Amino acid sequence: MSKNNNANHSNHLENHDLDNFSKTGYSNSRLGVHIDDTPHPKLSFDAMTIVGNLNKNSAQKLSEFMSVEPQIRLWDILQTKFKAKALQEKVYIEYDKVKADSWDRRNMRVEFNPNKLTHDEMFWLKKNIIDYMEDDGFTRLDLAFDFEDDLSDYYAMSDKALKKTVFYGTSGIAETKYFGSRDSDRFIRIYNKKKERKDNADIEIKSEHLWRVEIELKRNMVDMWDGCFDDLHILKPDYTTIEKATERHTIMALLFDENEWGKLERRRKYKMRKLMKNISPIDLTELMKLTLKENENQLQQHLNFWLGETIVWNKKQKNAYQNLLKV
Repeated sequence: MSKNNNANHSNHLENHDLDNFSKTGYSNSRLGVHIDDTPHPKLSFDAMTIVGNLNKNSAQKLSEFMSVEPQIRLWDILQTKFKAKALQEKVYIEYDKVKADSWDRRNMRVEFNPNKLTHDEMFWLKKNIIDYMEDDGFTRLDLAFDFEDDLSDYYAMSDKALKKTVFYGTSGIAETKYFGSRDSDRFIRIYNKKKERKDNADIEIKSEHLWRVEIELKRNMVDMWDGCFDDLHILKPDYTTIEKATERHTIMALLFDENEWGKLERRRKYKMRKLMKNISPIDLTELMKLTLKENENQLQQHLNFWLGETIVWNKKQKNAYQNLLKV
């Protein structure tokens, strides 16, 4: 996503205060339940990669700044390249002009998770690093939806084939699910965020459940972030809705082992996919789409900030936005 694409995309968006960022809603057409009866996810960008070009003058100035800046650890330094980490290792920076010229790509890359940056660190990174780049844009965006609900039984399916990998805990319950390929333009993770925070950072989450649906977008899919799961369904199977025992057993086998699809002829595959879409009383993507739509303007402002537009934060907006980044 380049600056020009970003600006064009934001023209149609309404203006809302940043302190409305966490508002979510839900209309469950499958169940017809009230909005308050459904879990409301928190939504944020969880990872970003920004690439751009450093001209010769900017490369020299940035290199000089980084060599004396105490918040930066610099290594692999040559005249035409360097690598660095900044802000307590929370930001990775790489510049390589020779490789970029030979591969016909932009010569500088900055990777970070905005959820781990404070408000002041965001402005420091933009002013002291990213603003040096020209022709900059996003090549990776991760959208994170956090649900205070147990998603261990949910599965993702698409109108396109999705490779599935599931990791189980010692209790035999699924803890992490991957859908798609890591090398593809879209990769989906559903995992137990509460357990991940406890295992990796020894942080106790007060909520009974906290699961994350994370959609990693790369390359062409970055420009489609606001419609990146239009073909996706995240469902919880209710096998009792399938009357025929043979079909029920087939669906269970398909959800357990992806290789079972290869044993079905074409018409049978179509029928099973149709059945799978209708055996869940809830499709989380309906809620995710509505949540994304309601927060689209705030998310776009976040992207605009990194690519050059200024966001004026009042104290209330700053605190509200920072609270969202603490999950």
